[in-house]
Amino acid sequence: MRSFLLRLIALVCAALCLLGAAAAESAFAPVPWSDAPMPAAPRKECYLPDNGGYHDDSIDVRVETMRRDDTDIMLVYVTIADPSQLRTGTAAPDAMSRRTAPVSAMAKHYNAVLAINGDYFGFHSEGIVVRNTRTLRTQPRAGHDTLIIDENGDFTILSPTTREAYEAFPGQVVHAFCFGPGLVIDGKALESLDDVHIDNGKARKNQRIAIGQLSRLSYLIVATEGPENKGSVGFDLLQMAQLCK
Repeated sequence: MRSFLLRLIALVCAALCLLGAAAAESAFAPVPWSDAPMPAAPRKECYLPDNGGYHDDSIDVRVETMRRDDTDIMLVYVTIADPSQLRTGTAAPDAMSRRTAPVSAMAKHYNAVLAINGDYFGFHSEGIVVRNTRTLRTQPRAGHDTLIIDENGDFTILSPTTREAYEAFPGQVVHAFCFGPGLVIDGKALESLDDVHIDNGKARKNQRIAIGQLSRLSYLIVATEGPENKGSVGFDLLQMAQLCK
């Protein structure tokens, strides 16, 4: 991956990880939600030339770059064979710890093909947080959206999040992230920041990263440079929503 993506996700307490298969000729066996035994490490021969991605029989990662609004952007298209390949990892054995680590180190520890930052749940006390089927917190708050990833690897955004909406979710909650706002929901892009209450520099031009679902077990990660990066301006949240749409 290009260096700006690694800078963007430099230090976090939790990461979203995607795993590959143990061997080129083997089908992907679902990975238990516990961290033991650790999944097989990515294979060097499966990385594509020129930082173009990764491919084995269970996961396809394709990296593209573009430029828009005076900003360099990376698009990462991911398709996996099994929902258990999309999982989370924490920087410390105590999931609620505020300890941080570089995402590159966390990716190596969890044998991830690709890893991005999570929702910094260790630094606040609110929201619904579920990691690898384990519920860590159920403190919904108005103004905070929730991303649910279910047993099929499908995304659902609760906006706004209420306890009633969460308890009425019909599937198994494998992961739940307290974040906000949802940028594109049912094809409609975010149009106003009036109801966005999470302090994420919503109106400032910053580095941004987002993940969305394209189809079953197919996802898109969008990462932008920001003013910290020479030659790039960055995006505010409304621009980021339009880019993702």
